[in-house]
Amino acid sequence: MKQTKKLASLLLALVMVLSLVVNAFANTNPHTITITNEKSGHTYTAYQVFAGDIEDKPGTTTNEKVLTNIVWGSGVNGTAVLNALKALDNSPYANCKTAEDVADVLKGFTDDSDQLDAFAKVVGAHLATAAGTSTETASTYIINVTGDGYYFVKDTGTLGNDDAATKYILKVVENVKVAAKAEVPTIDKVIVNADSGSGNDGKGTAVDVGSVVEFKLTSKVPAMDGYDSYTFIVNDTLSAGLTAVDGNDEGTDIDVAVTINGIEYTGFTVAQTGQSFTITFNSFIDQKANAGKDIVITYSAVLNEKALTTDKETNTVNLEYSNNPNDNNSKGKTPDKIVYVYDFDIVIDKYTDDKTKAEEETGAKDTRLSGAKFVLYKTADSKKLYYHYNETIGKVEWVELADDAAVADAIKAGTITEVTTDGNGVAKFQGLDSGTYYLHETEAPVGYNLLKEDVTVTITATYGDDGQITSSIATSTSNGQYQQTQPVENKSGVELPETGGIGTTIFYIVGGVLFVGAAVLLIVKRRMSMKG
Repeated sequence: MKQTKKLASLLLALVMVLSLVVNAFANTNPHTITITNEKSGHTYTAYQVFAGDIEDKPGTTTNEKVLTNIVWGSGVNGTAVLNALKALDNSPYANCKTAEDVADVLKGFTDDSDQLDAFAKVVGAHLATAAGTSTETASTYIINVTGDGYYFVKDTGTLGNDDAATKYILKVVENVKVAAKAEVPTIDKVIVNADSGSGNDGKGTAVDVGSVVEFKLTSKVPAMDGYDSYTFIVNDTLSAGLTAVDGNDEGTDIDVAVTINGIEYTGFTVAQTGQSFTITFNSFIDQKANAGKDIVITYSAVLNEKALTTDKETNTVNLEYSNNPNDNNSKGKTPDKIVYVYDFDIVIDKYTDDKTKAEEETGAKDTRLSGAKFVLYKTADSKKLYYHYNETIGKVEWVELADDAAVADAIKAGTITEVTTDGNGVAKFQGLDSGTYYLHETEAPVGYNLLKEDVTVTITATYGDDGQITSSIATSTSNGQYQQTQPVENKSGVELPETGGIGTTIFYIVGGVLFVGAAVLLIVKRRMSMKG
């Protein structure tokens, strides 16, 4: 009798064990997890966190589904997960003993909550067997899994530079479709009041050498769900013809101003090395609540004398950012954004087309004239402002002068620039903004007439969407600098008849005849007077 009871008890225990096994492992329903992501090249792997049965939610008519008969799935080490959950600060899982207890806590969390992210991080640290890996078709990723349950999906592929990994996805499966939860931040750069923006912000502009150019960088606070910390570093590089402005004259750090959502932000540090500097946002994860809000960064640079020998100066920026919530050391980088700063030269081509008849017949070229002297001015509010290149500080300056006498005095004092044409008839004014200017000849070449009217020179440029010049009267030369050549003609003075030539001989002959006649008349008169 006792043996029979023992056998019955053993059989009952075996049935109970088998029922648990069947409950946990007999469910082999096939499902698909479909993930959409505009970026190609990702690989997603699914792990079963909880196994169970997908059933209709009681008391609803909306086809809502719930997971019942919950046990730990094959994708995780359940015991390790439970222990890690209990070890969390202020853990809501302290009294949990089973997978079902943990699931009961989870049902109180909202999607994308910090609590759910914390749970996902614990699960991600204790993964076991993968349930399936994605295949990609046109940026759509499909994972085939077997068995009802609650699945953890991890972005496990190698990321491209300008990309970001999806944070952990947790889904109860029938067949489900989800969007990848990853954001790649962007950054843009413009020049404030640029020529290419017709007085607004743009990508290209021209200024005088020595002038200040203001730059503006724009970005947005990225969504940082799933991250414990977040790297956000702006990398900016100036070409040699641009010098960062240090308003405090400390000579170490460029002056940078930052706002987030229109409010001044000071939680950053600047480090400058040569022509490059970085702006590092410290404890940026604290801005998580500002996701989507505008970030605006401004700073300035001076166009320096090195710009006199280049066609343009470039300013490049990119953004380094955290791109994987599953790996704090993983970083992405945006493509470079570039803006361009230009200056122009006016080149005088001094010549004369005076030719002898023989030279004209042989097709002789125009003669280039040396020794012509010029000053340059522009007008503003009916005032004349004269060009001066201050070599000491490498800057174009404009000096207001009232009349020619003041111009002559300024030339002598060296407070405005006077140029002289060389043996090729060339002289130039450098480092100019686009605009309208006037060449005033202060001294003509020997034997030539001084110009009666000043010569107008207008420099124009058209810019493409990328900020580069697409057309200009000024042309790029062998050294790269944009130069606008202005031909200036001189006429020689009138050649009068030579002294002693036939032109004066006639006057000598007539004068001699008159002199002889007068003498004869005088002698005759005297003789007649003596006879009388």
